[in-house]
Amino acid sequence: MWQKSKPYLLLLPATGAIVLLFFGGLFDGMLKSLGYFPAIGERQLHLTAYTELLSSDSFWESLSLTLRVAAISSLLAGILGGMLAIALFMMNQSTKAKESRLWQRLFQLPLTIPHLVAGYVIVLLFMQSGLFSKLLATVGIIDQITDFPVLVNDPFGWGIILAYTWKEVPFVLLMVYPVLARIRDSWRDVSRVYGAGNLSFIREIALPIMMPSWIIAVFIVFVFTFSAFEIPFLLGVTYPSMLPVYSFQLYTSGTLADRPEALAVNIILALMTIVLGLIAYYFSKRWNVTKGWQ
Repeated sequence: MWQKSKPYLLLLPATGAIVLLFFGGLFDGMLKSLGYFPAIGERQLHLTAYTELLSSDSFWESLSLTLRVAAISSLLAGILGGMLAIALFMMNQSTKAKESRLWQRLFQLPLTIPHLVAGYVIVLLFMQSGLFSKLLATVGIIDQITDFPVLVNDPFGWGIILAYTWKEVPFVLLMVYPVLARIRDSWRDVSRVYGAGNLSFIREIALPIMMPSWIIAVFIVFVFTFSAFEIPFLLGVTYPSMLPVYSFQLYTSGTLADRPEALAVNIILALMTIVLGLIAYYFSKRWNVTKGWQ
């Protein structure tokens, strides 16, 4: 009995501290967003912060930008990561495993770069005074660097999308490729016996097998992008800003009376994340064709 429960007891102090701080902070933020803020003399629960927030055009524009950037980033990262995973799997089937592992490590290099550094890389490469604009002006494709399209600090969020797509493609690859690697060589041989080519094998076998992991990976990228702060703060514009940046602006630029509205933004972000998680879980269960694997 002691040997079975010992690992859990050893983890209990750290786990308890994490749970206490996380849920304690979430509960405190929820109370303040509902108006219970003794520091400013408010002790009555009400929905004033939420009603003011939901009636604000700034909130809806920030929400629209956040959903757009998160959706495009996660879809691009998911599509590119899935294509790379399938390419690596097919390469592993036709070439030496050593070469496949080399390509896999090469594609995973962006994982070692912090997101803030990735944001600065996008700035250096894609600003109108960045490396690519200077190269295009040098070779004569554009007349001057100001003719280069605005991709950084633009209202649409292309700079943020580029940064997150580049950073999260290796993550999707890391999530999907191990699932494809479990496909037995005999399955490929049987498919050849029945006349299935590479495209048929990918469509009928590889895609259904990788789909549950792919959905979860895309959802994780979406949620991370939806609630991230540093890259939108660096590469975004002042208005409209993504919801995490909008919450930060409310929290720092106003008075204590504006804090409940800023915390209400965070509570809405958390609730939307939970709902999206339930949706992703439902679809991943429906596509869980690998359930029989041991």
